[in-house]
Amino acid sequence: MIQPFQPGQRKKGRSPHSRLFGTGPLTPTIRCSVIVAHPADEVVGAGCLISKLVDVTVLHVTDGAPRDMQDATAAGFKDRSEYAQARKQECLCALAIANVPEDRVVDLEVVDQCASQYLADLTKKIATFLQQSATDIVVTHPYEGGHPDHDATAFATHAALRLMKKNGFRPPALFEMALHPSADFKAKLPEFLPGSERETTTLLLDERAQELKQRMFACFQTQRKSLDLSPVSPEKFRQPASYDFTAPPQDGKLHYENFNWALRSDEWQSLACKALADLFPQAEGR
Repeated sequence: MIQPFQPGQRKKGRSPHSRLFGTGPLTPTIRCSVIVAHPADEVVGAGCLISKLVDVTVLHVTDGAPRDMQDATAAGFKDRSEYAQARKQECLCALAIANVPEDRVVDLEVVDQCASQYLADLTKKIATFLQQSATDIVVTHPYEGGHPDHDATAFATHAALRLMKKNGFRPPALFEMALHPSADFKAKLPEFLPGSERETTTLLLDERAQELKQRMFACFQTQRKSLDLSPVSPEKFRQPASYDFTAPPQDGKLHYENFNWALRSDEWQSLACKALADLFPQAEGR
């Protein structure tokens, strides 16, 4: 049985921000978990940061292979599971370049575009993962309406930390990485949703770091068209707001509502409200 952490288990002194982005001796000692919706999200959004950390685990919520087979067919696959396996192997190859071994990569294998259907289950799995890994710092997606799987991953990660605290565990510090689909959904942009006034830490990649990240990009043959359009640098991070997942992340039409494969914003909100009620029945979903 996993026991709650004791107060002295994690190193103290420097802030989580300094430990994650600083250059002092404590930086390599942190346990960092990067939780993303799709294989390759972590490379685009935080590949350089990951390469600088000694103790890092990556968790993929989905397998990167939608049911409609459009992406799989475009990549030359006739079977969805074969496409998902190819994406997994590409990601393992890229992470190996950043010195992340295969046994530090966890795949929950939800079907791509379907993560919102499993919010409560994902929350529990992520909470267990974080408890067992004794993670100090988590990096994940922001809640901003860019992709429903990104929002589902943000929901499940935030709710997992809340669940840990409720059950007597000390939750890790939380950061979010900038990764937003382009207007046509063909590229991944290292940007947060415009309009936020929160402080952002920007990592500008020098020539050596850009070369390493380009080698990581080159592993993703199934994502070649997308990554050819996606900037290698910079990487941006910030500590998240206290999100209200029962409300849309922004006014007006959400970005993913422009595409017929995605659910509508009110459908996503309904799923989020149900999951919160299931996870925290005494808190009226909040």
